[in-house]
Amino acid sequence: MIMATIRKRILPSGKQVWLTSYTDGSGERRFKQFPTKREADAFLTRARSEVTTGIHVPDRAASTVDQAYALLITALEADQAAGATLHNYRVYYRGHVKPYLGARLLPKLHPADVADWLEKMKADGRTDDTCRRARIVLGAIFDEAIRRRLAYSNPVRSLRTRRKTRRAEIRQAEDTVRIPEREAVRVMLAAAGETDALFLIARERTATGLRTVDVRRAAAAHPIRALRAFRAEHAGLQVEGFHPTPWLRPLLATMALAGLRIGEARGLDWKRVRPEDLQVREAVDRYNVRDAVKTVAALRSVPVGPQLATILANWKARGGRASGLVYPSEKGTPLGYPNIVNRQIAPLQIALGIVGADGSPRWTAHSFRHFAVSLWIDEGAHIKQVSEWAGHESPEFTQRVYGHLFDAGRTDRRAVTAGELSVLGAVEAATPTQHGNDNAQKTEATATA
Repeated sequence: MIMATIRKRILPSGKQVWLTSYTDGSGERRFKQFPTKREADAFLTRARSEVTTGIHVPDRAASTVDQAYALLITALEADQAAGATLHNYRVYYRGHVKPYLGARLLPKLHPADVADWLEKMKADGRTDDTCRRARIVLGAIFDEAIRRRLAYSNPVRSLRTRRKTRRAEIRQAEDTVRIPEREAVRVMLAAAGETDALFLIARERTATGLRTVDVRRAAAAHPIRALRAFRAEHAGLQVEGFHPTPWLRPLLATMALAGLRIGEARGLDWKRVRPEDLQVREAVDRYNVRDAVKTVAALRSVPVGPQLATILANWKARGGRASGLVYPSEKGTPLGYPNIVNRQIAPLQIALGIVGADGSPRWTAHSFRHFAVSLWIDEGAHIKQVSEWAGHESPEFTQRVYGHLFDAGRTDRRAVTAGELSVLGAVEAATPTQHGNDNAQKTEATATA
């Protein structure tokens, strides 16, 4: 039986309070005072219930969120978590959790408090993605605290999601995964193979961003001379030269046709490349450290079609490497992420005019992985198979991210163009950009027929 009492107490200052007394789960006598009898009664009712069920944590024995976070980082380091994982936990905790909740006691945080915290972050200008990631960190902190018996419930997991307003649903729909069209990927793969070319790009800064004024293709034999002449011709503009490296086309093909994450492609070894599939076992993190992939689900074999198999075979023959990294730097180390994105993928899109309204490249490195998944879905692969090939944690995750593709099919313009032609006829010859045909451009008569 739990002994609990409430009595009135007069402080030396003359103030009246209500003192509660109860025995906690370990048999120790605990005291706590409140300004009103109602608050004291409510506390004792809750304390009795928690002691009976074995989940009570006295305030004096409770840990703060800061202390629990330190225990989580210690546990992750002991488990040899990836450096990128530790980095993300530290960044999101220090920037978005600690300033709001760091000093709070774990038992004092309830789902309503978590909801208030998320709303406060949004009011302070945090994006939905930042709030989501910060919420994941807080949830992991409570999970570790529960494991250590410093807490007995996780308010993050218990938080009920508020039904989205119509405008919020519209914003979410607009943020749905954007996927490159087939023609855009085809053009990029073709241009990435022009290793003997130097693309000269001139851009001017406007109120909305950078606008491309001129793009010229020159021979790569004398790049400095060509760039100097092009710069003199476009005085006052921002001028740069872009030369596709030999590894760019096979790397893009590996991400766009096999769906590898960029870290997995950077960590791919020739011993994992087989004529029929790619075995994904290692990845390279943001610190250029190559190690095992981050999750068990990421350990997978991805089937390879004849096109990608040929591209990889040609790249292997050109590089003269039968072992080691498929895409190494000149020193044999993994390619750096900035080198791939900022010096190759971004300028390639700018040279081809694949840019947004502000002049920035439309597609990130991860977009090519989305493209591969969309291809599998478009060709009728089952959701479970897609989930395995992509290395997702579960088919439910695949459905959550790509469900709109299973429901609606591909979003490129082939079907729309065919419908327009059936109504209006072919005003002019249909180009590959219009109909997305993999074959050579057809004549007007063929398109009309």
